[in-house]
Amino acid sequence: MRKRLLLCLFAISMLFGVVCAETPEFGVPHGIYNATFRLSITSPVPGATIYFTDDGSDPRQNGMLYDGAFSISRTSVIRSAYLHSDTVWSDVKTATYIFPQSLLTQGNRPYGYPTYWGKYCEISGTAIADYEMDPEITGHETYSAYVTEGITTLPIVSLVTDKGNFFNNVADEKTGGIYIFTGCPVGDGTGRGWERPVSFELIGGEENHDLTVDCCIKLHGGHGRLPEKNPKHAFRLHFKSEYGPKKLKYPVFGDSGPKKFNALVLRTFFGYSWQHWDSNQRNKAQYTRDLWARATQAKMGDPISKAQYVHLYLNGMYWGMYNLCERVNDDFCAQNFGGSEEDWDVTEVDGGAGQYHAAIPTYGTIDAWNAMADLIYDLPNHSSYMHLIGCGSDGKPNVKYPPLLDVDNFIHYMLINLYGGNTDWDHHNWYAYRNRIWADQGFRFICWDTENILVSPSENLTNKNNRGCPTGFLNRLMKQGIFAHRFHEEAQRALTHGGPLSPETAEATWDSLSNVIRLALWDEAARWGDYRRDIHPYTTKGALYKPDGAYEAERLRLQKQYFPVRTDNFIKQLRERGWFPYTEAPAIYVDDTEIGYGIHPFSTQSTLTMTGTDIYYTLDGTAPVNWFKNDAGAISSSAIQYTEGENILSRFSGSVIPDTITLRAICRENDEWSPIMSVKLATYDPDFVSLPKENKPKMEGLFDLHGRRITARDLRRGIFIVNGKKVLKK
Repeated sequence: MRKRLLLCLFAISMLFGVVCAETPEFGVPHGIYNATFRLSITSPVPGATIYFTDDGSDPRQNGMLYDGAFSISRTSVIRSAYLHSDTVWSDVKTATYIFPQSLLTQGNRPYGYPTYWGKYCEISGTAIADYEMDPEITGHETYSAYVTEGITTLPIVSLVTDKGNFFNNVADEKTGGIYIFTGCPVGDGTGRGWERPVSFELIGGEENHDLTVDCCIKLHGGHGRLPEKNPKHAFRLHFKSEYGPKKLKYPVFGDSGPKKFNALVLRTFFGYSWQHWDSNQRNKAQYTRDLWARATQAKMGDPISKAQYVHLYLNGMYWGMYNLCERVNDDFCAQNFGGSEEDWDVTEVDGGAGQYHAAIPTYGTIDAWNAMADLIYDLPNHSSYMHLIGCGSDGKPNVKYPPLLDVDNFIHYMLINLYGGNTDWDHHNWYAYRNRIWADQGFRFICWDTENILVSPSENLTNKNNRGCPTGFLNRLMKQGIFAHRFHEEAQRALTHGGPLSPETAEATWDSLSNVIRLALWDEAARWGDYRRDIHPYTTKGALYKPDGAYEAERLRLQKQYFPVRTDNFIKQLRERGWFPYTEAPAIYVDDTEIGYGIHPFSTQSTLTMTGTDIYYTLDGTAPVNWFKNDAGAISSSAIQYTEGENILSRFSGSVIPDTITLRAICRENDEWSPIMSVKLATYDPDFVSLPKENKPKMEGLFDLHGRRITARDLRRGIFIVNGKKVLKK
C-alpha cells in the first residue's frame, strides 16, 4: 500500500514538474570506513517527510520512512529524498559507505539479483551470474589483508541505480537490464544503445575525490559485450540534462586535466585479463598495457586520453578494477584543445573494413580526412606531400593548403604501436581528430584500446599495410624522402638515449603503472580470478588467477626478457624494412661524457666534441641536410663539416658563447645518411660562486636530485644544483 502511494505521489510530481532541486543532508559523508557509525538524515525544509532506500532504488518510488538515525556497519548504498506539501519531492541524494571488511563476505546470492545474466551471443546457453569474492582468497590469512588494504589504494567509483536497470530480464527498451541485454556486435544485438539513470560517485584516492552526480549509463565496447567472452563489461557515462547536469564540471583527472566532461568511459581491461575467454591472454594478464601506451604517447609530447585506475562498485557490490578515462569525442577535443564541439572532426575506422576511405566521421565531417588520404596515396608526388603538411610546392607555408596531417604525432603514434606489436589494430581501435575551423594543424592520432601489445619481443608488424588505415598511410609516406628522414629522426629520439621506447624508459613506464596496482590486483583476483575455473571455462578451463601466480611470472618475463631486447629487435625490423638507416647517428660529448636529447648544461670552459663517420652539423637549429625534392639529400648552406677531435666551442673563440646552443648533427656512410641527432645546450659560468672543491655545482641534466624538472629559463638565469638543491646565480 505504502509503495503504491509513493508511486502515485511521484507520478503526480513528475506530471506537474513539482520537484525540488534541494536534497536531504547526510550526517556522515560517503567514503571508506572501518567502524560502525550511526547515520542521520535531515531535510532543509521543516516538516518534510524523509524516505530512504538501501538497495539502490529510487526512494521516491520505493522508500522506507526515515524515523531516526540508524547504524551502518557494512558496505551500504543509501539514497534519500524528502516529500513536502504532500506533492513536492526533492531530488535524490546518494551516498556509498565502503567497509573494506565487507569484501571478505561478498557472496554469490545477493538478495533480488538474478542467478543468470544474458544469453550467450555466439554459442548456446545463458551466462551464469557471478557476484562472489572468491573465499580461497578472502578466507586466506595472508591474502585477505591484501584485499582489505588494496581497496584503499585506488579511487572508488560507485554506481547506484535500481537493480532492474542492470539486471531486469524483460527485453524492453525502456526497462530491460543493460547487463542482461548487452547489445552484442554479433548474434543478438538487443540492448545496443540502451541507457539508464545512475548515480555516479568518485571517492578518495590520492586526489581525495569527493564527487556525487546523476547521469546516465550505457554498456561500452565491441566483443567485450559478449557474455561468453567477457562477463565483466565496460560502461560509458553520459552527462545529460534529463538525468542531471548537462556537463560534469569536476577535475576527474586532477587539476592539470580538463574540468568539464560530457562523457567518461569505465574500461574493463578485456584483453589480457583474468576473465578473458582465451587462456593465453589470462596467463599474460597485467592490466597495464593500455595505460602504458597512453603514458608513452604522453612522454613523446603528444595529447592523450587521460586515464586512471579505479575500483568499481555496483549498488554496493565490488565489481573489479577498472580504467576510468576520457572518451575521445568532439567534447574531448574542445575541452582539451579549445574551440567549440562543432569545430572538430573525430574519425575512426568503420569496423570490419580496412579499405580505402573506410574511415567514418564519429563527429564532424569526413571531407578533410578524405582529402588527406587522397594526398597520401598520391605520394611520392612532391607537391602532394607539401600540400599535406600545409605548404606550397616551394616548401613554404601556404594558406591555400591547410595542413592535413600532424607528421610528428603520426610518427610517434606508429612507433608506439609497431614497437608494442599491437595485434588488435589498425583495422579498428584508433581515433584521429582535427579542428575543421582553425585548420592550422593536421589530423592527430591518439592511442586507444591498446591492450594487445608487449607480448612477443619478436613481434613484427612492419609489413602490415591496411589501405586507408594508419599502416597503409605509413607505407605510402615512407616513399617520400622528407617524411622518411623525419621518421628516422623521431625513431632515433624515441628508441635511444633514454627515449620513451628505450629499454630503460619503456620498462620504467611499465613499472610506474604496475606499482600503482600492486595491492589492488588482489581485489580484482578475488572478484574475477576464479571465473574461468569455477563459472564458465568456455574454451579452456582456467585456474585461480592471482598476483603471486601467472601474473608475477609474466611481470618478470617482461622485465627480464621483453624490455631489455625489444628495442634492438624493433630497430632491426625497421632496418630490414628499409625504414631506419644502418648508419649510426653521431655521438655527442660534453667533457668526454656522451649526452642525449634534451637540454644539457655545460661550462664556458667545457669541450664539445663528436664521433661518427663524415659528420655535418649546424649550431642554429636548422637541419644540416635537407631532402627538399632530393631524396639523396643536399648539405645545407649553414652546415659545417666536423673535423675529428674538434672542440666545437672553439668556433666561438673571440666571441661570447650564446646562452643556448641547438646542435644538430648527421653522419654519412656509403651514401646513406644517419638520423639527425639534436641536442640543446645551456651555458653557465663555473666561477660565479666560490665554494670548496667538494661542493662545486653538481649538474643533473634536466632534473634536480628531487626529480623536479629544471627549465631552460632556470639554466639561462644561472640556476644549478649544489648538494641536491637549486641555487640561483647571485
